[in-house]
Parts: sequence; structure tokens; C-alpha cells
Amino acid sequence: MNPKQRTSIEQKREDDFQAITEYFTTGTSTALTEQQQRILERMRTAHSILRRYPRKSVAVLKLQARFPEISKEQAYCDIRNACRLWNKYDPVDREFLEGWFLDWLMREIADPATSDGARAKNLATLQKFLSQLPPQKIDPKLMEANQIFVQFNINNKQVSIPESVLMKLPADIRRQLLGSLDDEITEETACEIINS
Repeated sequence: MNPKQRTSIEQKREDDFQAITEYFTTGTSTALTEQQQRILERMRTAHSILRRYPRKSVAVLKLQARFPEISKEQAYCDIRNACRLWNKYDPVDREFLEGWFLDWLMREIADPATSDGARAKNLATLQKFLSQLPPQKIDPKLMEANQIFVQFNINNKQVSIPESVLMKLPADIRRQLLGSLDDEITEETACEIINS
């Protein structure tokens, strides 16, 4: 292939990419030719493959398996363009990347074929990564105090009493209450609980 033909092919690919990008910003499907719609379908597929298999060499093989009519060069081009397009619209999924990175790192560390030097380097990388994480990723809502209720049967009625109230009762009454979970509580014990 002479340089002039290669330039025209690259220009055509860039023109198609620009048309697809414009389609995404305006949302008009009539702006795409039939060929560009096929390219967009391949790019969408490439994008979803990359979310599961971030290594481009693996993604190329998966994309070629899905679209056997395309060459390896075209598959790389579609993957590159999928990255260019969706990096504008999708935020980076840090959680996925961190999970993938940790999985890969742990496989490398556990692999018996890994040299001692590489294992030491991977362990240092893991230690550095873990030291940069916040101490805990806990939802603040989960930090709120949760009340625990214990159910008792008083005069054939189910009554729920907060654990915090039970803990304030004298120890002998607590033992009596907890010992009678399957039985009915006497009226006198119920009055002590209510008045406490």
C-alpha cells in the first residue's frame, strides 16, 4: 500500500470518527451512514469488552471473535477510537481498575514462576497502594447507632423492647427476662420494664 492510499484510509477513519463523535453530541442518528453505524456498533462492543478485559491485546481478540470480518489493524483502530470517544463521556471506573489491578498483582505474587526480585517489587507496589487507601471505606449511614429490639410476650401480646432499655435494668431482672423469652412475662415484670 503506498503512502497516499494509507493517508486516505487514515483520513476516512478520522472522518468517520468525527461523524460518530458529532452523533454522540447531537443525538441525531440520521447523521451516520450505514458504514459509520457498523463502526459505531463495533466501537460500542469494544467499549464493553474493555470494561471487562482492559488489556488491549485481549480486547482485540475478543472484538475479532465478535466481528470476524475485521482485520487485527481495524480491531486496534476500533478499540483506540472507543477509548477516545467514551473517555469523553464516561468517568473512569476507579473501583473496577483498582480491583483488576489488585487481582493481577496478587496473581503475580502467588505465581511460583515469578522471580524473587519481581515478587519483592510487586509486594512493595502492593504495600504502597494499600498505604494510600483511606483507613476504611464505610458508608456514614452505617455508622449510625442501630437499635436492637428484643421481643417478649406480655399478656399474649408481642412487645418489642430496645436492648438499651434492657441493659439499664438490674441484672436479676435481665436474667429473669432473658430466661423467659419462650414463656409469658408476668405483669409485675412488665411494669418494672415500662417504669424504668
